Amino acid sequence: MEFQQDQLYVLATASLMGLYFLVAVFRKRFDPFAPVWMFLLGYLQLYVVQALSYREWAIGVRGEELVTAANLRALWGLALFLGVYHLGPGLKLARLLPRPPASWSAGAVSAGAPPLILWGLICAGVMIRGGGDHDSMSAEESLFRSFPFVMLVAAILLIVTGRDPDHPRPAFQTAGLLVSAAYVAIWMFNGKRSHSLLGILTTVCAFYISRFKRPSWGVLTATAICGLMAVAISIGWRNNMNYDRSVGGFIQYLTEFDPAKVLESINLADHDDSESTVIKSYESEEYGGYLLIMDTVPEKSDYDYGANYLRTFSTFIPRIIWPSKPIFGREQWIKAWIAGSEFEREENFAGPAIGILAAAQLNGGAIGTIIVLSTIATFWRMCYSYFLIHAGVPWVKFWWSIFFFNAWLMVVNDDPMVWFYYNWGFTSMPIVVLYWLVNRFAPAPAPARNGRPAMAPACRVVVGRG
Repeated sequence: MEFQQDQLYVLATASLMGLYFLVAVFRKRFDPFAPVWMFLLGYLQLYVVQALSYREWAIGVRGEELVTAANLRALWGLALFLGVYHLGPGLKLARLLPRPPASWSAGAVSAGAPPLILWGLICAGVMIRGGGDHDSMSAEESLFRSFPFVMLVAAILLIVTGRDPDHPRPAFQTAGLLVSAAYVAIWMFNGKRSHSLLGILTTVCAFYISRFKRPSWGVLTATAICGLMAVAISIGWRNNMNYDRSVGGFIQYLTEFDPAKVLESINLADHDDSESTVIKSYESEEYGGYLLIMDTVPEKSDYDYGANYLRTFSTFIPRIIWPSKPIFGREQWIKAWIAGSEFEREENFAGPAIGILAAAQLNGGAIGTIIVLSTIATFWRMCYSYFLIHAGVPWVKFWWSIFFFNAWLMVVNDDPMVWFYYNWGFTSMPIVVLYWLVNRFAPAPAPARNGRPAMAPACRVVVGRG
């Protein structure tokens, strides 16, 4: 079989990922909770699976020359990320960060977890009832009901506390696992794939790292299957037109669910829309958005020069203080879509995610891509090294369990920082900071009896051992 140049670049990207994985396993340094694997998971779906699945459409709409250039950038972008991740200053920066609080207050968890669970259930209930009547809500009530993720944060607090090797608390562990399972089930019913998947990932991470362990290959395989099923079920249920939108209808949907739908959710098969008269386009998929931005910026629309990252700070300024606050970078994003879309787009267009490489192209082309990927690689290596240095500290276990998955969200969203200012910065960071402060001033912990010392950054992490 003869491959064209654009396909060879995609295959080279996949080969680089495969080689990196094999080297990590062979050297016994594979850690499923390292952010690099979350990054590669998103990168694989967007720039390998989608690139291969949508090739015919891509060349027909954007041309072979542009598709080839886009796939080449995906290849050297991945090589750059991995190079900076391992050779950049991330480890040195981690050693300069403040030490985490050594104490861990079970009382603070007992006091904080129940209201967080209740808060999360209230927010989820709005979705279950069909989104709630937001028009009849005050601005304050609407804001209050925007924090469903705190329920999962509470579950991780309970799991980390319950599985403390020095002070095990089985009741906390059981409660945490039940709350986490409820969270996943609720958000599958609400049709939100990200919430469901993140519930599985955070729970598995907290369960293992709290005892200095890593899951076996069997557990990892089961986790992957559960994650894929949760995503496919959520998407299928959200788009279903054949079942009653009730708990009974959802149960019936589950009993009749076709596992082959998993292939659709990971872009390996087309959705069953053979009777649809809508023009077939993959523009709304991340790879399609990437090609659109590559085709449009800067020839037909301007760079945004990283203006979108100002939202990392501006988002936290209430509109009551700054009524005319803009959504930085959004103007250029919309103009690019209007200039390059296959369809008519209005200025109020609020389209889909475009992925990290498209966002970087919008920031500043190839130079913007180098800056964005280098910065992200340094950031994640710093965070992961900090986790390894202080892996025996309960606060660090809690923080890492609800943080590491953001490496995936950085890849698949319409902006590498969306994860922060649309979810994590609001729902998780305040709680993480609060428990830092609470435990900083808590009494010093008793000497460890069963716990292990914190892992050094160069330690070996072997799946199935611990």
